[in-house]
Amino acid sequence: MSETENRDPRRHLPLHPNDFEILLSLNESEKHGYRIIRDIEQRTEGAIRLGTSTLYAAIRRLLAAGILEDAGDKALEASGGPPRRYYRISDLGSELLRLEALRLQEVAAAARKRILETEASG
Repeated sequence: MSETENRDPRRHLPLHPNDFEILLSLNESEKHGYRIIRDIEQRTEGAIRLGTSTLYAAIRRLLAAGILEDAGDKALEASGGPPRRYYRISDLGSELLRLEALRLQEVAAAARKRILETEASG
């Protein structure tokens, strides 16, 4: 596979819902794993709760694909705890997130149309 094909965000579509949520979380700012888990849980009002093994398996996959980047270890200033590994969305990941959001919007519009047509005919 050529470098151009490897960097084409469309080859990663459709995204797994967990991957979409991780990218959405990191689109705001870089975060460490626990903060990603909490952000997703809060934003989805508990509808999506990622376990650590699920999160880190996804992060490894997204890092390997160039969708995420390792932002390094940073100390937690508030707690004085040990440093945590931070992640950020790459340019490829940002474009992939945008394309997936558009794809989901189109899917939802098609579903609404079909539902309304079914209701009107029934």
